[in-house]
Amino acid sequence: MLGLEFAGDIAAVGPAVRQLRVGERVFGFTGFGVGANAEYKCLSERASLTTMPGNVAYTDAAATVDGFTTAWHFLHDLANVQNGQKVLVIGASGSIGTYAIQLAKYLGAVVHGVCSGRNAKLVEELGADRVFDYTVEEFTTSGERYDAIFDVVGGSSFTRCRSVLTPRGCYLPTTNLAVNTLLAAATALIRGPRVRTRMSVDKHAALAALRELLIEDRLQIIIDRTYPLSKIAEAHRHVDSGHKVGNVVITIEDD
Repeated sequence: MLGLEFAGDIAAVGPAVRQLRVGERVFGFTGFGVGANAEYKCLSERASLTTMPGNVAYTDAAATVDGFTTAWHFLHDLANVQNGQKVLVIGASGSIGTYAIQLAKYLGAVVHGVCSGRNAKLVEELGADRVFDYTVEEFTTSGERYDAIFDVVGGSSFTRCRSVLTPRGCYLPTTNLAVNTLLAAATALIRGPRVRTRMSVDKHAALAALRELLIEDRLQIIIDRTYPLSKIAEAHRHVDSGHKVGNVVITIEDD
C-alpha cells in the first residue's frame, strides 16, 4: 500500500478553499487515491480530513484514522451496538482491533477479544472483559453468545460463528468481501443471525467522533514501531510478518 492515512500541516491552499488555512494541523484519510506515504499530498477540501486536536501528536493522530473509523463504521453504524450487549472482536491486538475493543466498551458493551497469548494483557488493559488465546482456546465452545462478532483479520467465518450469535446477532467481517456481501444479502431475507458488511465508510462522521474522543483523551493509541520514510520497505516487511501490535507509522525526516 502507498499510504491511506496521514497527519500533518497544511502547506498551501487553493483560491476556492474556505474552511481550512495554511499552517493548520490536520489528519485524515486519502481514500482510494492513496499516496499518504509522502512529504506532500494534494487533497480536496471535501476529502476525509479534519483539524487535529491540540493535545495529539502527529504520529498518534496518523495511527488513529483507519483503525478507529473502520471500527466505528462496523460497530456503531452497521451493528448499532447498545449498552449491555456482548461483542467479540477477533484480531483484538491489531490496528483495527485495539480501537474496536475500546469503542465497544465506550458504547457500553461487554467486550471479549481473540488474540495470541502474548498480547492478552494489552487487550485486557484496553478494556476487554475476557480474552481468548486463539493458540489454546476455542471461543465457539466457550458457552458465550454474542450480539456482534467483529472479525478484522479473517480468522473465522459466518458458518463457524453462527452458533454463538444471539438470534438477532450480527457477524461483521472486514475480509472476503465478495462472499460475505452475498451472505449479507441472503441473511437479510431470513430470520436469525445476519452478516453485515460494507466498506464504503462515511469517514467524515467517524472522524468527527474520533476527534471528540481524542480531545477527551478517551483512546489509548497503540504504536508498535515508527519508521522514517527512507525505511518504508522495512516497515512493510514488519507489517507483513504478522507480528505487529497496533499500528506502524511512517515519519518524514527533517532536512
